[in-house]
Amino acid sequence: MLSHMYPSPVNPTAGIFVHEQVRALVRLGHDVRVMSPTGWAPPLLPRYRAARSVPRFDSIDTIPIIYPTKLALPGARLGVRNADAMLLAIRRLTRRIHHRWPFQIIHAHMLVPDGWAAAAVGAEIDVPVLATTHRADVLDLPQRGRAQRAQVVQAIEAVEQITAVSASIRDAAAALGTPRRPIAVVPNGADTKVFRTRDAGEARRRLGLPEDEKIVSFVGKLVPRKGVDTLVEALGILGRRPQGAPLVVAAGIGELRDELEDRARGLGVADRLRFVGKIRHDDVAWLMAAGDLFVLPSLSEGLPTVICEAMNCARPVVATAVDGTPEIVRHGETGLLVPPSEPEPLAEALATILDDSALAERMGRRAQQLGREIYTWDANARRSAELYDEITA
Repeated sequence: MLSHMYPSPVNPTAGIFVHEQVRALVRLGHDVRVMSPTGWAPPLLPRYRAARSVPRFDSIDTIPIIYPTKLALPGARLGVRNADAMLLAIRRLTRRIHHRWPFQIIHAHMLVPDGWAAAAVGAEIDVPVLATTHRADVLDLPQRGRAQRAQVVQAIEAVEQITAVSASIRDAAAALGTPRRPIAVVPNGADTKVFRTRDAGEARRRLGLPEDEKIVSFVGKLVPRKGVDTLVEALGILGRRPQGAPLVVAAGIGELRDELEDRARGLGVADRLRFVGKIRHDDVAWLMAAGDLFVLPSLSEGLPTVICEAMNCARPVVATAVDGTPEIVRHGETGLLVPPSEPEPLAEALATILDDSALAERMGRRAQQLGREIYTWDANARRSAELYDEITA
């Protein structure tokens, strides 16, 4: 498994979804080793100081991981050279590993830089490459210029098999280049041992949250793409109701936190917005259990893992109808979909579910049923393994 997104001692939640997939593959009986290049930059750049603490070799849940160093510069300044840096970081190491442990497939996460570099190495050692496209590699990178668009197209046409986390992302990839095989949709999932039905009262006591209030949970980075500013505006609208606004508990970090808190104060709902920072992955399940519903007001998403997790926790979801999200949130059945960047429809959707406990319970039950059937890491691993067999036959 090749992924620049992967947990490490410095950042234990980075790329946790890739680790969940790896664990599910191991449960199926596959022997998986992980290579996760870690950014290196000149010592005078403090942003990368923490990365220098990542060990070269480690293991998580008995899964061996190697963290080779890779040149990195802030602000995506490497441009198309980022893929070259990835190839330089993994080429010799991958060849040595294959000589000692003749693996049969390379599974790369993101078409660029990972899939592009994996395709080059795979061709040299005669090992097929499967690459998973998530979102940014087919929606954002091609917009940064002709050279980066061309590099994404090269990756699409070089790897043996592409999987996409949603049909929306599949279509975006197919519109860019001509893949060797039909792109397979393999949705993200959730660990059902962690994300399951839990007692809401226990969850609230555990997290120090009030037991007699309506609570909305959010998990994600506090960055523009996640649309948290629209959520704060919607909270202000709800605050004008006679019953007042719910308590929004948001887990995540990002550069917008101060701005969001200032706006909440301006709207008179600062006491209804609680940021809890970055939390452990297992605690995300407790936060979801503590909420009456889960909200994700993003401007763009591939197929959000947090929604898979909320569904498996039997929570209704209010989310924006962007990219792959409508494929997982069934409007009126497992939650409600709203347009992005519009506070009024978001506030109305939140109120609809919060004010009708029977509706919330019905949606939550249906969400969990679909989550258990479709959106689990075990289901993801089974489909991935089928594709491995096809391309190695």
